[in-house]
Amino acid sequence: MAGDFLSLIETEQLGQVVLGIEHAVTRSFEADGARRTDAEIRRRFAICERLFRGLRGDLGWGVVRVIDHLPHYLRCELDGQTWEPDRRTLWMPEDGP
Repeated sequence: MAGDFLSLIETEQLGQVVLGIEHAVTRSFEADGARRTDAEIRRRFAICERLFRGLRGDLGWGVVRVIDHLPHYLRCELDGQTWEPDRRTLWMPEDGP
């Protein structure tokens, strides 16, 4: 996996990435109705960070593409489902995950 998280993004993208992760985590709690404890919020953020590192760092996905796919891949992780990253080489935001 890629090293330093901040090396994967431009400085001006940091807010967008944080909001994207926050959105994915929030949606995951809304979907499953789990209790929002500090530990569970940190766990879900850590999953998103790992996913971001893999999709952005290892696969070279763009930031918008990663953020668009995070809610779905986080849900898969939380549900214990195996998943494969989208292998399309051409992707547009309106394509969806």
